[in-house]
Amino acid sequence: MKSCIRTLWICLGVILAVAPVSATLQRGGPSVTAQLGTGVVKLGDVLTCAVQVEGARRATIEEIPEIPGLKRERTSGPSLNESTRFINGRVSSSRTLSWVITFRPEKTGDFVIPPMRLNVDGKSLFTRELTLSVVEDMTGQELGYFEFVERPAQVYEGQPFTLRMNLGWDAKLDSMVNVANLILPWWNELPGALEVESGAEALGSRLVEVHVNSRIRVRAVDLGNMEVRDTPFRVLQLTRSYVATRSGSLEFPQSWLEFGQVRRRAFSENRETYFVGVPAFSLEVKTLPERGRPPEFSGGVGSFEVQADVNRRDLDLGESVKLTVDWTGAANLEFFELPNPARIEAFKDFRVYGTTNERFYGDRRRVVYDLAPKTSEVLEVPPLPLVVFDPELEEYRTISSRPIPLRVRALEGVTELSEEGERGGGAFAARDIQARPGKRSEGEGLGAGVIAAAWLGIPLFWLLGRGVVRRRGDPNAPASRRRRAARRRLARELRGATTAGGQSRALCDFLGARSCEEPEAWEGRDLRAWFESSGLSIDSEAIDELVSVGEELDRRRWAGDDSVLENGRLRSLADTLSRGGF
Repeated sequence: MKSCIRTLWICLGVILAVAPVSATLQRGGPSVTAQLGTGVVKLGDVLTCAVQVEGARRATIEEIPEIPGLKRERTSGPSLNESTRFINGRVSSSRTLSWVITFRPEKTGDFVIPPMRLNVDGKSLFTRELTLSVVEDMTGQELGYFEFVERPAQVYEGQPFTLRMNLGWDAKLDSMVNVANLILPWWNELPGALEVESGAEALGSRLVEVHVNSRIRVRAVDLGNMEVRDTPFRVLQLTRSYVATRSGSLEFPQSWLEFGQVRRRAFSENRETYFVGVPAFSLEVKTLPERGRPPEFSGGVGSFEVQADVNRRDLDLGESVKLTVDWTGAANLEFFELPNPARIEAFKDFRVYGTTNERFYGDRRRVVYDLAPKTSEVLEVPPLPLVVFDPELEEYRTISSRPIPLRVRALEGVTELSEEGERGGGAFAARDIQARPGKRSEGEGLGAGVIAAAWLGIPLFWLLGRGVVRRRGDPNAPASRRRRAARRRLARELRGATTAGGQSRALCDFLGARSCEEPEAWEGRDLRAWFESSGLSIDSEAIDELVSVGEELDRRRWAGDDSVLENGRLRSLADTLSRGGF
């Protein structure tokens, strides 16, 4: 616990020493991506594969596996793209290394390009597996339908955007179609963008499963029969949402829909499929303007709306009130920096104890502030402002909640709390004591000296009590509560995790909570070295298991199908670490 408190003091010192920054959109550490120029290629044509490393000082391609039937002709690069910007006194830099690998197919069929190994800042990282179909000819342009019905031409960095795809086939073929496979080389391989929750489908929507890149199953909305080119087509719709994480160009290679019939027998497979494609396109990501950017800019980008309410509007002086604020809208709700009432002049008559709950629900961001009026003259909770950038107006603006009326009843003889007062009571300023004339019966009350000593003793006892809390660690402090709840939160997040990436984030959240750090601190950390220097009595087998789990999750995230590990293994590991004093 002492190390936990010491870490909190160090973090506080760092926060006070540097300017506040907005929430980051990407988790720490270098990232590696590989993207085919197309997922379907005709025999005899060439195929390119772009490999990129972001956020690294040095990187080399160490191994490109040989693939029978797919000849590697050349590798060009690396090319380097660097940029540095100064935003409100803060430095923002980007560094990307890129290679282009050229292949030439030598036979038809479906191919899997295994993970390529790179040396990135002295560590081995791997690309994902890539899938490819080589065909004699591509037929089906008239029988199939595939288009992006929603895609922006440009967005700003930090702005969320949606890709909506309609896909389908001639309704006359519907009875024979038993396979639909979207071939999307950019799926899970989109440098400069982060996929976010797309939101719930409309109530009553009929969902069907389609394949993506022959590996992943996703749910699409069945729109039924629609007129396409004056012909009835069976149409499905797939939606994905992203947040642009840096300026530049987002490249979307050529995309394909494969549909038709596959007949499987004991030892053979007969395929009768067709292809319809969408040409490659790019999306420009613009830099947020420096001109007119307020120092209080939160990092929020988009169209924001805000609602606020309190748990009660009638209270005694010294009691706290819970202010619940919901931010909604087409915006990067998960990533902006929350406003701090303690730094806002309008809240100077409130003591701000912090937040009791902060959560992102997919369609809204909610935070609950714990406030207490310092004086009975407070008549309302002031508007809470948030400075955001509106891409439609292309300007910075402030959105604010509505003021909320309050009635604060003064305590008898007290009109204002002192700075030392605690919630629900505590020490009061001497100026708050209001003498009232009256007679004292014989033997009633205490002498003036005793009363003065008692009043002087209250702050002394309070300071002594706070000293004990600081030495022992405040069990009600946010970091302590977060540490105690880490195991329960891990179990809850694992139940909702559908990918290895989700499990990895849940594990990093657990480790960060137990060590009183941010989750990002555990990404890329030398685990053995950290535990050896921590002084904790953690069994070496537990550390080996943690290293093994981390490596397996990374392999599945970056070089596999992102499938989940058995949740019981991660829960058992968390229990072992906790029992060891972590």
